[in-house]
Amino acid sequence: MYDVVALGELLIDFIQNGNSSNGNPVFEANPGGAPCNVLSMLTGLGYKTAFIGKVGDDYFGKMLGNTIKRIGISDKGLIYDKEVNTTLAIVHTMEDGDRDFQRLRTYSTELRHLR
Repeated sequence: MYDVVALGELLIDFIQNGNSSNGNPVFEANPGGAPCNVLSMLTGLGYKTAFIGKVGDDYFGKMLGNTIKRIGISDKGLIYDKEVNTTLAIVHTMEDGDRDFQRLRTYSTELRHLR
C-alpha cells in the first residue's frame, strides 16, 4: 500500500549551467516533472510513494527510471515505450529570473495509449 501515488509527466529539464569556452550555453540534463518532484519530497519525509506514467525506451527514459528507483519512488507504474522519445524541456532563465520552457517530444505516426 502506498501513501501517495502520482500520475503525470516525467521528463528531462535541460538547464543552462554556464557557457563553453566559445561562449555557447552549456546545458545540464536534470530529472524533472512536477509529479515526481512532489513524490521525491514526500519520499524524503518518509511516505511510501509510487509513480504512474510513460517515458521513451531510450537513454533518458532509463535515466529517469533509475533516478526514481534510487530516490525510493516505486516505478511499477512506469511504462517504457519504444514508439516515443522521452520528453525533453529546454529551460531558459530570463534576466528577471522567470523561466521559459520549450518541450520537445516526438511520437510515431500512430497514436499510442497507456497500456
